[in-house]
Amino acid sequence: MKRLSCSGLSQVLISMVLAGTFVTTINAASYGANPDVAGNNSIAAYVGTGGLLLPGSFSGSSTTKKSVANCAGCTWKYTIYCKQGSNTPCKHAVTSCPRGTLLYRVWFGRTPTTLATIGSVCWGASNPVTRKQVEAHLDDYVIRYVPALQPGFDPPGGSLTSIPVIFRTGQPTSFKPPSFSLSGHSVSITATPTWRWAWGDGDSVWKSVPGKRYPSRQIAHRYRSPATYSAAVTAVWKAKYTVAGVGTFAASGEVVRQTKTLQVPIQTARTVLVSH
Repeated sequence: MKRLSCSGLSQVLISMVLAGTFVTTINAASYGANPDVAGNNSIAAYVGTGGLLLPGSFSGSSTTKKSVANCAGCTWKYTIYCKQGSNTPCKHAVTSCPRGTLLYRVWFGRTPTTLATIGSVCWGASNPVTRKQVEAHLDDYVIRYVPALQPGFDPPGGSLTSIPVIFRTGQPTSFKPPSFSLSGHSVSITATPTWRWAWGDGDSVWKSVPGKRYPSRQIAHRYRSPATYSAAVTAVWKAKYTVAGVGTFAASGEVVRQTKTLQVPIQTARTVLVSH
């Protein structure tokens, strides 16, 4: 096996990038462009900002992995595990990791001027992954599996001004779509909804329960005047995701929003006198 100096190894990597071997993964085309991560050919490294998700091959502690992932504004980089500009062979960087990967030194800091090494990783051709990149993938992924919003009410033909209408969303209180893999990281998701009911008479309410058919009264509303009301329900889904070997995180913002409208006819309750 031919030994490569550090500068020689860097040149080989640069040549691979220019030849197209690394291009698709550096651009992360499968998951959308990620401006927070880039390849730096001049130093054979990856550089970026944001919550970095370190792989299972990371030599440091699990506490360090979680801290790095939780630092949204921090700076990090991967560099080839050898002394740049020296003539020392980098055989260790080639042979100490599984086939198809290389040994990288991991640098991390609150600012670019405070970067310090925190360990090493074996890494292949794909971009290192950040939490921002995972969360950008969540929206489209969850939409494929989110349960349909199927609202209904009892009595199904409408009600009277004296009798509450019982509503339901037809959805569960949570769901877990299949796990997916992003650049070697296994990601599992749990999504939970809250529902906003706008009754059509000026009143509205937020609920954390989906509602059930009569005789349940989890979600009930009494209309005071006869009319046909447009009752709208909006499901707002938020998610937590777990990156295997790293930790569980809350996704920022809403993941999915769904809205449906029901036409609810209400008639006047009439008093009938009955003689005995």
